Amino acid sequence: MRYAVTGSTGLIGKALTLKLANEGHSVVAIVRSEFPVEFLDHERIELAKGDIQDLEFLKAAFQNIDGVYHVAAFAKPWSKDKSYYYKINEQGTRNVCEACVENNVSRFVYTASAGIHGPQNGSSFIDENTWPTEYHTDYEQSKFNGMQVALSYEQSGLEVNVVSPARVYAPGEVTESNVPMRMVDIYLNRGFGVVPTDGLGIGSYVFIDDVVQGHMVAMHCETHGEEFLIGGENLNYFEFFDIITEITGQKNPIIKVPYRLSLAIGKANLFLAENFGIKPTITTPWVRRYLKHWGVSSDKLRALGYKPRPLKEGMLQILKP
Repeated sequence: MRYAVTGSTGLIGKALTLKLANEGHSVVAIVRSEFPVEFLDHERIELAKGDIQDLEFLKAAFQNIDGVYHVAAFAKPWSKDKSYYYKINEQGTRNVCEACVENNVSRFVYTASAGIHGPQNGSSFIDENTWPTEYHTDYEQSKFNGMQVALSYEQSGLEVNVVSPARVYAPGEVTESNVPMRMVDIYLNRGFGVVPTDGLGIGSYVFIDDVVQGHMVAMHCETHGEEFLIGGENLNYFEFFDIITEITGQKNPIIKVPYRLSLAIGKANLFLAENFGIKPTITTPWVRRYLKHWGVSSDKLRALGYKPRPLKEGMLQILKP
């Protein structure tokens, strides 16, 4: 099979591109700037340099493609120009879908985010039928809009499925999108862990290989016009760090950051960003998420063969003693 992957240099896109190519598929890797060194000499990876805002580029890149994985997104916690979220995550998705229809691509998988479903309602985990009354960040709103755009192309004959990953962790560089490993890096290299409020907030931690598996299941399953949540193990922050301690034997103190202090830090970050262009690490809308639980149910995807691994098993592959 011959696939195209947008956002192929990102955390998910890079792992997905390599997995497909290593399994014998031909992959057109859509890149905006730098080419990952792992791609350069791979005989099954073709590099296409361009932007998803350029429809003509996409039309040329998608020739003779069987399926497209649309992973590219603008996911930063802040942008001075808020319209950029919608230009990339909404209009960019429309461009990718248009290029698919133009080239008679049969299958399309859109990468959304579990965050578009909002927090848990009581003790029940988030599933595909959980929806918030409103969105507090432009990222979540624009990703939801992008999902609606993608699904609308079912009417044009494009078979669309949506995957919504939870908190992804992966080996390699600690980046904005690899948040769990940033937590681990601070814990192991600075000698303390940091948790918001009481540390009991639940998150769903999913290993990168399982995220890739979820994408591939969505591409090849018989059904389409569906969304699938890609979750992992649901844990609070203390349970997360207990597993890191068990693996490494390194037990460090945990610092609880009160909500009001987090909110003040978020406001300060936002002020510096808006007035001096200093890149924020957190903003107030994201701080408010700390008061919620974000456990995810992947039962719908499990019914199709998805098998996420426990956090300990995934972390052992990264933090081998």
